[in-house]
Amino acid sequence: MNIDLLELPTKDLLDKIGAGGHKSGSGSAAALNGILSCKLILTVIELTLEPKRFKVYGKYSGEFNEIKLKIKESIGPRLEVLFKEDAAQFDKAIKKRIERDKEQNQLRKNQLQEAALRELKKSTELPIKIADLCVELAKSANIIFNNGFKAARGDAGVALSSALSGLTGCLSIVSLNLQSFPKNSWTNNIKNKRNSLRKEYELLAAENIKLMDILDEEADIKNDFLAEFVEIRKTCFGKNRLTDSDIERLARRIQNALWEYQDFIWQNGTPPNLLGVLKPEKVIQLLKFAFHKVQSLGVNESNEEIAGIINNKDFTIHISSMYAPEVTNFTTAHELGHALLHDQIELHRDLPLDGSMIAQNRSIVERQADKFAAYFLMPAKTVKQLFNEFFQTEQFQINEYSSQMLANCSPFELRKTIHNQRDLSRLIAKCEFYNLRPFRSLSKIFKVSIEAMAIRLEELNLIIY
Repeated sequence: MNIDLLELPTKDLLDKIGAGGHKSGSGSAAALNGILSCKLILTVIELTLEPKRFKVYGKYSGEFNEIKLKIKESIGPRLEVLFKEDAAQFDKAIKKRIERDKEQNQLRKNQLQEAALRELKKSTELPIKIADLCVELAKSANIIFNNGFKAARGDAGVALSSALSGLTGCLSIVSLNLQSFPKNSWTNNIKNKRNSLRKEYELLAAENIKLMDILDEEADIKNDFLAEFVEIRKTCFGKNRLTDSDIERLARRIQNALWEYQDFIWQNGTPPNLLGVLKPEKVIQLLKFAFHKVQSLGVNESNEEIAGIINNKDFTIHISSMYAPEVTNFTTAHELGHALLHDQIELHRDLPLDGSMIAQNRSIVERQADKFAAYFLMPAKTVKQLFNEFFQTEQFQINEYSSQMLANCSPFELRKTIHNQRDLSRLIAKCEFYNLRPFRSLSKIFKVSIEAMAIRLEELNLIIY
């Protein structure tokens, strides 16, 4: 009774393959590896082309759809046919061998041997066809691994390995079967095909090793990355008598980690520079806090609008989106400061913050959170670099040259509008034109208020009045 092996439940099929007989045999097993590779490649393609991932992977949709169509309409069906053909064909060759071995008449035995070899020829040509398809699958799996949904690279890797396994299995079958034939034009042709497939295998196997190395390296870096943020949380959390230097070192460590591990943090495209990675909401999420931006957080007991809430009990931070971007940005960084520094805070509400209150008389925890936000959003090294680039000096002070370049006037005229250091710092913080050169203001570049930027310039001793 003929049984469609591919219609069997998986366990029954594996029992058939592993039953110690010849049907189905090694050629069918190689084809089965190819079929498995087909299914895994299609899985990764489906995951990659989901609408929610189009922004990242849409550019590959044309190529991926071509691979998908070819597998569904050609490679997959052909492998299923070859799976069945190989099982049936090798059964014919084995039966001829059995008949030959039982035959006593030498002439008849010789005839049966020739018949068995004719069947074995077909059984040798079928694995060549299976191997060709496995090469196509391996190449497709390689493309999918490199360009498909990163979180599904395990499936892509197994698809590649399965295709290579099917290919090497076929090569082994071909070489083994060739031992039964004398050298002739047919064997030479089969050997040439085998050798060509062997070269394909060696190239693809080398590529497979590279992909494994990539995953190994990524795993090592990811381990370090995850450990780094665990350690960052411990650095200052709940510690008394923190100095401003302690808080700035913490901010700098986070900035360095965000830059060093940017490929893992921003898998949909890394930011072009350090300022692009300074996203307080991203750090909040890396610290395992849920981050929610909502339209309104209501008011406090004094009927004042709340801009940010941190709840250390359930690891959530809420930020109101009703304020200007610089207020939202600083408030978010302020809440991050609480999450990193203050173990006594369970449920805490903050009013809108833009960094202008840092120097005022506030509680120690609020001042520390403000300081962290300023250090995090306005890194000293980057502020100094841009300041020097824009104003061509390490310290700005009013003189004939600077007055002319800044306001096209004399120092005397400039001082009529600049009454103290803070006035000058504000002017520099919002300045967008100097020495005939236009640029975005420092406050806009760092996405903070003019006042916060002015305070930071003074902290860094960049302004002399």
